[in-house]
Amino acid sequence: MTVDTVINNCRVVRHDGIMDAGLAISQGKIVAVANDSELPPARNIINGKGNFVIPGIVDAHFHLQYPPGVDPIANIRAETQACAAAGCTTLIHLLAPADNITEEANDFIALYEKNAYVDLALSARIYTREHIHQISRIYDYGIRSVKLLLPYKGSEAVWKNRVGGIDDGIIYQTFKEVGRLAKQGRRVFVRVHCENVEIFLQTKNDFLDNNTKPSSWNEARPRICEEESMQKCLYLASKTDCPIYVVHMTIKEGPEMIAKARASGVDVTAETCVQYLTQNVDNVDPVLSKVNPPIREPEDNEALWEALRNGNVNVVATDHAPVLKSMKQDIWSATVGMPGAETFLPLMLSEGVNKGRISLERLVDVCCYRPACLFGLAPKKGLLNVGSDADLAIIDLSKEDTVPENPVYSNSDFSTVSGKTIKGWPILTMLRGETIAANGKTTGRKGGGRYVPGTSIE
Repeated sequence: MTVDTVINNCRVVRHDGIMDAGLAISQGKIVAVANDSELPPARNIINGKGNFVIPGIVDAHFHLQYPPGVDPIANIRAETQACAAAGCTTLIHLLAPADNITEEANDFIALYEKNAYVDLALSARIYTREHIHQISRIYDYGIRSVKLLLPYKGSEAVWKNRVGGIDDGIIYQTFKEVGRLAKQGRRVFVRVHCENVEIFLQTKNDFLDNNTKPSSWNEARPRICEEESMQKCLYLASKTDCPIYVVHMTIKEGPEMIAKARASGVDVTAETCVQYLTQNVDNVDPVLSKVNPPIREPEDNEALWEALRNGNVNVVATDHAPVLKSMKQDIWSATVGMPGAETFLPLMLSEGVNKGRISLERLVDVCCYRPACLFGLAPKKGLLNVGSDADLAIIDLSKEDTVPENPVYSNSDFSTVSGKTIKGWPILTMLRGETIAANGKTTGRKGGGRYVPGTSIE
């Protein structure tokens, strides 16, 4: 049998080990993982040149309908090219607020599949009791997670024309409903953005009253905001048997809180983001790096790396938000968010693997396999198994390059790590057996990305 593509002279990396093997691909699927001598003949042969092949990155935290007022088509085209160039083949996008979540999903998917370069899964926001009543329906649609944005209320509200944010009652009722569905075997989970906005607003008022500015967003929005909110969510999850997923954890206290909650029986997943592992108040611009929750301190970086090693953190993502530099002129008025898609995998390779902080297998676990499992995309995504989609990245751990001043593909026009020398880059990306990027340049086609509904959950 002649297959479409063979990748040989490489090493295949899984979450549970590394194999001296090559891959055979046919009709977008992996059909063999074997020694080079045992691979079938192919119409196209790719020489891996001794490099590692990993599953395509599954970025569990992504914002395509951001900043407010953006043209979603322009964002879909630009940001999915950024993903492809950097080894990411599936992103999990948080849908914009909507009264009817499945209608919003239908509309967004229609736009996405005409314009995207990589695949898509979805997460949905919960703001109201009516949204809570839709959770069972969106589970059937293939959306396996809902999100509670705890700090966006009052003057910080996102959906001001409809609701002023969520209160503890909405949090509790969401947890109860998801816990009820979980007991039925319908495993949806709640993603929680943990920050106490009331503490932040009073801290902000202190600065304004004294006519002073914080030296960093971390000073204005201190760690106690995150710690208190996380503790509340862990407690409510324990009382409702609700599976929860703490997004973008930043604080050194977080891993111990997660470990204690798990030991008491709470079903909790912890995510951090690449910026919270690699950036801190000492090495980034305080305005350009304004994001919620804030970039913290060097000791928080190290605590999160340790949590990755010992398993207290399960997922690493980007929280990619392609805002413009013109939106970040002053620390109070700056729009929160920053780009991260084009440097996600390179930073994890350079700062994680090449500096000995984590193994390559662990990187695959937290950036590919575990998010695919959680969002119901495995074994199609996140694995290099026979039958899996041929989504992959070939990486050169010895390649060095400098991050440009501006992203190559993203609509965002700045990078908080510009000028940094990174060692370890993807040199080829495949989506369902089609090469969509090579040496940092996209070669795929607009409209090649597909929506992938969540099915099985490990």
